[in-house]
Amino acid sequence: MEITESLTRRERVILAHLALPLTLGEIAASLFVTRNTVKSQVRSIYQKLGTTDRESALAAGRERGLVPADLALPEAEQPRRRLMEVPRPSVQTSTR
Repeated sequence: MEITESLTRRERVILAHLALPLTLGEIAASLFVTRNTVKSQVRSIYQKLGTTDRESALAAGRERGLVPADLALPEAEQPRRRLMEVPRPSVQTSTR
């Protein structure tokens, strides 16, 4: 079985997100799932790709064409950007 077929669609999405400078919690928030869901999917990705860490999984994903080569972690000195900012509701107080 080819590795592309064995990774689910969601696992391919998670793998692409691993190339971004985001924590698992930030990935989870951007995909509207829990951190534990992402953590479980990442474990599954590592197992299917035969890797044990983020960098190795990304390298294996790039070799197999699962992650675009131009999608990479930025330089360490560049500021981190968030995929999604959740707006906070304004607090309204009573005027009575």
